[in-house]
Amino acid sequence: MSLKRSNTRFGFLRATTDSDENGSNGTASPPASSDNDPPPNKLRKRIREDEAPQESRRRSRESGRGRSRFRAPEAIQSEDLSPWERLQMRFNLTLNKSVIIATQKDGLFVAVRKFSNDLDIEKKLDMLSQIRNENFLRFLESFSFEGSQYAVFEHELARGEKLPICLRHYATLATYPTESQLAVILRQILSGLEYLASIGLEHGEVTCENILISTEGSIKIAGQECCRRLVSNRDSIKDIRGVGYVTMELMSKVAVYTGPMNTRDPILWPLDNDASKFVQSAESAHSIDELKQQPLLTRKTTKADRDDIKADVYMAEFSVFRGHKICK
Repeated sequence: MSLKRSNTRFGFLRATTDSDENGSNGTASPPASSDNDPPPNKLRKRIREDEAPQESRRRSRESGRGRSRFRAPEAIQSEDLSPWERLQMRFNLTLNKSVIIATQKDGLFVAVRKFSNDLDIEKKLDMLSQIRNENFLRFLESFSFEGSQYAVFEHELARGEKLPICLRHYATLATYPTESQLAVILRQILSGLEYLASIGLEHGEVTCENILISTEGSIKIAGQECCRRLVSNRDSIKDIRGVGYVTMELMSKVAVYTGPMNTRDPILWPLDNDASKFVQSAESAHSIDELKQQPLLTRKTTKADRDDIKADVYMAEFSVFRGHKICK
């Protein structure tokens, strides 16, 4: 047996044999290891440890590909982990739909809506993620838990500004809106619908129930998960008519969304005033621009008009039943 220098990973001398003890060539005996040479099993372990972080990084990159930024992280979507560990349930509230009001870790309130046994849920979530406009209720994320799908929406727009009621609640107040208040509300609704038409969609369910109003008078159109493609390049006639019926409900406090449009109370709303003319126009208009050119919407409004809306919303929070139920 002779010692030969071989280039090993660690640069040590290894013993090699030219023949066995009988002088015949055979299988070489295992090389002698020096005190500084790590055992083979430790070497293999060390190599595996070097490769593990690279494999982990590769899997991490692959798992993130194609994930919607509007969906909850994988850990939250897991059936085994409760999303309520990061969303603190507070109470149930009926707005356009029944929702769970919860707080995020940053302290802001959100509205969580449950979709049970909905075969079109993926299509609806995709539609929710498409619509991003200041006059639409903002969709934040979705998650699955115990066999149901949940969608999370904004509820507190900024610190202190919440969405406590919908326009149906607003319409039930004892007081009636002024024409200037109607103008502030309708401009925001039409702005949202104009955006929707610009991306080739129509809402199809423009009602007071599907429109939320904040404590600062901001309008947020909800129910957009059921939006559909426009069949032509023109504005949605159904949405335009919907705006007319919404105006009627705010003026008369009666929810009627079929049949002829009228103000129902010519003493309170004379036929020659701007609000009545707007309703009449909505019954025959073929574009959102036609409605925006109506005198009701071209009139000048002031901060005082918006303050009046804020006061009405505040009053509605105390006087309108909205199905509060404390979460246990």
